[in-house]
Amino acid sequence: MKPPETLAHSTLDTLPINIAVLDDEGTILFTNRAWREFAGDEDGEMEGTNYFATTDIDADEYAGQALGGIESVIDGEQDLFTMEYPCHSPEEKQWFLMRVAPLPDDEAGSAVVAHIDITQRKLAELAAERRSEELKAERQNLKQLVDRVDGLLKAVMGDVLTVDSREAIQQTVCDRLAEVDSYQFAWVSELDLRDETLSSTALSADHPTTLSIPLNADDPVAEAARTEEMQVVTGDIDEQHSRLADSDVASVAAVPLVSGESLYGVLTVYADSDDVFDPREQAVLGTIGRATAAAIDARETSRLLTADNVTELELQVTDPDVFYIDVASELGCSMEYGGSVPDGEETVMFFLVETDDPSAVCAVAADHPQVSGVSHVSTADSSALFEFTVSDPPVVSVVADRGAQTGDILVEPGKATVTVTLPASMETRSVVEQVRSQYPETELLSVRERDEPPVSRQAFIANVEERLTNRQLTALRKGFLGGFFDWPRDVSGEQLAESMDICPSTFHQHLRAGERKLLEEVFENW
Repeated sequence: MKPPETLAHSTLDTLPINIAVLDDEGTILFTNRAWREFAGDEDGEMEGTNYFATTDIDADEYAGQALGGIESVIDGEQDLFTMEYPCHSPEEKQWFLMRVAPLPDDEAGSAVVAHIDITQRKLAELAAERRSEELKAERQNLKQLVDRVDGLLKAVMGDVLTVDSREAIQQTVCDRLAEVDSYQFAWVSELDLRDETLSSTALSADHPTTLSIPLNADDPVAEAARTEEMQVVTGDIDEQHSRLADSDVASVAAVPLVSGESLYGVLTVYADSDDVFDPREQAVLGTIGRATAAAIDARETSRLLTADNVTELELQVTDPDVFYIDVASELGCSMEYGGSVPDGEETVMFFLVETDDPSAVCAVAADHPQVSGVSHVSTADSSALFEFTVSDPPVVSVVADRGAQTGDILVEPGKATVTVTLPASMETRSVVEQVRSQYPETELLSVRERDEPPVSRQAFIANVEERLTNRQLTALRKGFLGGFFDWPRDVSGEQLAESMDICPSTFHQHLRAGERKLLEEVFENW
């Protein structure tokens, strides 16, 4: 068995800690293997040298602190001295913990000096500190972004709420953005459906230059309109943008003005630096774009019922899955739309059908997946009135989602010609594209503008329908379309009552109440 001193030395040689034993003069009495390997002293030549004499206290700030700590332990001034210090080389960075403790009086030595490698711990601490700083910076950036969005949005919306037209909203937004130091110029374009071009409608400065960009052009403004997503381009900017801004343009942000499914144009902002439209700035502009589109959408929707002039679109739908096109194609007949009435969660659509075989119409319609119920109401001459119950009226509901109204639907085998009415200021493309999204083969046959009376047809109908109950409106529609008001009558009240699954007296009550409300609206309010 090894003597105790040899055993202790062998044990210390197994530790991954650099250890040296010093006497009260600072002479090195012993070093373990880890110390010798780190110092390149394989033969132990450092033993017998003075630790204090070989340490250059002027080399760095830690050397002097280390010697002072060792001396304080040897002199009995403190029981333990510790110090963390860096020990970097050109190849790697390292940190150590120096730990000095006294030895018992009966031992051959005064102090044990240990250098413990804490590099991994320090690297983890530094990484944590860096991450903490990054998170702090991110929080600050987020706060700045929120404050910027909130401030700019309040300013824009505060101004927008004071104006009363789409044009004024566009101009207000452009003027407000032009006041931002990092922005150079702002403008809004709208899509002209007739020639598929985006033309400037509002500019942040009074420039004689205007700009029109084809919808299919390789341009960020056109791309934003096509994709309905923000486009940011830096560097290679088309010269037409610099001409519009009347100065060099380094970067462009094109923001589509989208609310729901409607595209109300593109807001384009220029900057004379290529680092302006970073992700934070894009978030600001995206918020401004959505708020602007929402304001335009609200303004346009509110004008629908009181518009002094309207736009009429004539669309041709050829989708064979539409039930009334399918019925007309199967039977080789024509059909004319007579309006719709809500019926709980479903809708009843009325059609006059040119047929001498009502049962065939009922049979074909009943087999169609869009139709949950069909009823023959009456027949006059060669036209028969039918009601079709559906969960979602084809074409009619799609048009209504855009804030427009369906007028006539004339159905022939293989096609339906639909007349849609909307305010002249409403974007036509949004309605057409919405219909095409459901019925891709839809063709725009014509676009017409016409004047409306002081109280528009839409407003009058809306007022009447608001006053009428569903039963009263159904009784009036069936009576009018079925020939009840003709002379001689083509259908009796009993027949209409039976079609509504009510008794004749109840039918006449609904009919007379509806007639009175209708006449009151005509004579008192129109």
